[in-house]
Amino acid sequence: MSPLFRLKKQGAYAPPLAEYGTMTDPAESRRPVPRWLHLWAVFTAVLTFLTLIVLGQMVTSFRAGMADPVWPTEPWYLASNYKLDLGYLIEHTHRIAGFLVGGAVSLLVLGVWLTTGGWPPAGGRWLGLIGLVGLLVGFGEFHRELMAQRDAAEVVIPRRSAEMMGLALVFTVFTGLAGIFAEDRRPVWLRLFAVGVLVAVMIQGLLGGFRVRLDALVGAELAPAHGVFGQITFALLVALAVLTAPAPASDPPPAAARPVRHLTLVLVGLLVVQLVWGALVRHRPDSLNQRLHLLTAFLVVATAAWLLRVGFASAARPRVAPLGWVLGVLLALQVTLGVEAWMGKFGGSLLPEAEAVTVKQAAMRTAHALVGTGMLATAVALMIRVRVRAAVDVIDESARPAAAEELALAGGRR
Repeated sequence: MSPLFRLKKQGAYAPPLAEYGTMTDPAESRRPVPRWLHLWAVFTAVLTFLTLIVLGQMVTSFRAGMADPVWPTEPWYLASNYKLDLGYLIEHTHRIAGFLVGGAVSLLVLGVWLTTGGWPPAGGRWLGLIGLVGLLVGFGEFHRELMAQRDAAEVVIPRRSAEMMGLALVFTVFTGLAGIFAEDRRPVWLRLFAVGVLVAVMIQGLLGGFRVRLDALVGAELAPAHGVFGQITFALLVALAVLTAPAPASDPPPAAARPVRHLTLVLVGLLVVQLVWGALVRHRPDSLNQRLHLLTAFLVVATAAWLLRVGFASAARPRVAPLGWVLGVLLALQVTLGVEAWMGKFGGSLLPEAEAVTVKQAAMRTAHALVGTGMLATAVALMIRVRVRAAVDVIDESARPAAAEELALAGGRR
């Protein structure tokens, strides 16, 4: 094995290096995917927030979850079944946004699978691409078969298309894991994570649909699960956007980064629990859920403040600073919105479910939920940024002369 190949294999070499006389931007060598694909990942996350997350919270705030009990529907269903009703329009716009986001995520995952690890793709990645296409085709067939029985009294899970999706997913994951033995592990795990994000988006779409279809059978029990899982799925999309960005050029000292890494993990866990209580307060506001939501809020504020204090005062500040400022602003805004939303929901003389929702109350509750989603996404992004390793490790000094000589010979052959 040549010294240059060994450096590439170990991830210690990220061409081009400045000392070898190249004029290429060093940031480009730290990109796990092409620039356009990272921009598409950012666009997909923003599209998800502005459409699915915002509209989803508005559906809950205006109690429009059952504005139309017909599901599944085509993207153009609203054009031929139009109703001039605010709740109906919000709910169907939310469904249309689901189709748009699903298409954007599918293109993103296919792009990640093809472009990580260099171009052209190796044989294993072509096999994985076949598995991904099979997964997408199976999901489309699953949706089509459900659509054919939307007027039936009972829901029958399409077994053939479900088995097709399962086999395609297993095949894709297997071919992805097989790549660990042929190349650097980092692009392999990025591809597998992208597949996991795609599966999460599929599950979220089905949760939303079955929440409508099964309302008469099981009630609104799926509504909180759909809401919470939607926010987690958005956080996964943000994580994928962060992972496709250029890796940092250097690592902070381990002693400085370790406390920050632990605190980011704790904060993400607390925020997920807090979102669960928040969804239950919105859908089933009993006294236990209210108390747990408030108590967890105190823990979130304390942990976030501690994280920001430790992060900004340590050598890990360059990793913490940009997202840390965003997290601090969202935290202050969330506390304010939480008080207003709480007073609007529980400050009246009637029970929350018996009181008509005003536009102001719906706006406050929606804003409070959206900022909570933003906090979770920011905390996940911060957790990844403080944990991701630098793209260029310290190169073994004994390998430098041999690597430089091999590069020079390669340049002469060209």
